[in-house]
Formats: sequence, structure tokens, C-alpha cells
Amino acid sequence: MIWWSKITAWIKAHWNWLALLALAGVAYFLGRKDSANLLAHATIAKDQYKKDAEAIEKAAKDKTKRDDKIDNRKEEIKKALIEEKERKLRLITQEEIDADEVFANIGIKKK
Repeated sequence: MIWWSKITAWIKAHWNWLALLALAGVAYFLGRKDSANLLAHATIAKDQYKKDAEAIEKAAKDKTKRDDKIDNRKEEIKKALIEEKERKLRLITQEEIDADEVFANIGIKKK
């Protein structure tokens, strides 16, 4: 029975380690079910994150495409306005302007 007294003496000396080991075992067996639930929630969250990331990426691409289209249209309008301005300036320089006729058109009569 000497071995029994050695075992009881060791248990008395190291009871905190045995209690910690027992609590770890209980926590493991009780937490297995919760870990499966946590894994399911994490998988759902991961899938939702991927969907959100794809939606954000698609929105960014659409915005870039729209901005490029607006920039192209702006450049076309700017080019058309410059060409119109140059055309009108050419017409003005080509025409002969009579000062008396201009004054008559705005209502000033020559005396």
C-alpha cells in the first residue's frame, strides 16, 4: 500500500494541476458543439464578406467606367467648342466690316 500513499501525497501536493486538467477536459467536451457553431458562423461571415467585396469591386469598376465616359464626352464637347470658336473667328477676319453699317445696325445715325 505504499504506492497508494505516494499517489495520495502527490495528489495533495499537485491538486491545482489536476483541477486545471479536469477543467480543460470539461471545457473541451462542452466546447466542441460551440466550436462547430462558431465554424458555421465564420463560414457564413466569410461568404458574406466575399459577396460584399465583389459588390464593392463591381461598383468601383462601374464608377470608373462612368467617369471615363464623362471625361470622353467632356473632351468631345470641349473640342467642338474650340472648333466653333475658331470657325467664327475665321468668319470675322474674312468679312469686311464697315463702321457706318455697324453703327446703323445698333441704332446710331451718322450726322
